[in-house]
Amino acid sequence: MVLSTEIDIRDYDTKVDGGLPLEKLLTPNPELRAMIESMQVGRKWLFTNAGENHARRVIRVLGLEGLFHGMTYCNYLEPQFVCKPDRKSFTKAMREAGVEDQDPSLCFFADDSAPNVDMAAKMGWTAVHVMDKFKDPSTAGQYQIESLVDLQTVLPQFWR
Repeated sequence: MVLSTEIDIRDYDTKVDGGLPLEKLLTPNPELRAMIESMQVGRKWLFTNAGENHARRVIRVLGLEGLFHGMTYCNYLEPQFVCKPDRKSFTKAMREAGVEDQDPSLCFFADDSAPNVDMAAKMGWTAVHVMDKFKDPSTAGQYQIESLVDLQTVLPQFWR
C-alpha cells in the first residue's frame, strides 16, 4: 500500500469548490459588468484567495467573463502558497500583472476584507474597502464603499 500526501486538484475541485452550487448562490450582475466594462484603465486584474477553477466559475456565474487581463489566485498545490493579506501575495500580484517594476501607487485595489485592504495601502496601492453597511464603520484603506458598483464615486477618474 502506498500512501501519498499529495492532493489531486481534480478531486479537490470536484468535492470542495466544484461541489458548491454557485448557480443557486449567485446570479449574473449586469450592473457590475457594465461598470467594469466602462472603466478607463490600462489593465483590469483579478486578485483572489480562491483557487483558479473556483474563481473562474464565480466569474462565469456573475457574467464577468472577458473583462480582465488576468488573475492572481491561490495555487493550493504550491507547498508554501501565499494569499492575502500576506505582503508576498501582493508582490506576486504585481509581478503577474506586469507592474512589479512600476510605482505601486498605480495599483488600485478593492476588497471586502479590512486586513487585505490595509495591506494594499501599506504596499502603496490605493485601497478601497467594500464593507457591509450593517457592520461597524471601517477605516481600512483610503476609501470605503458598500458595493463595487459604488467604485465610481470614490475613483471617478476612471470613468468619463
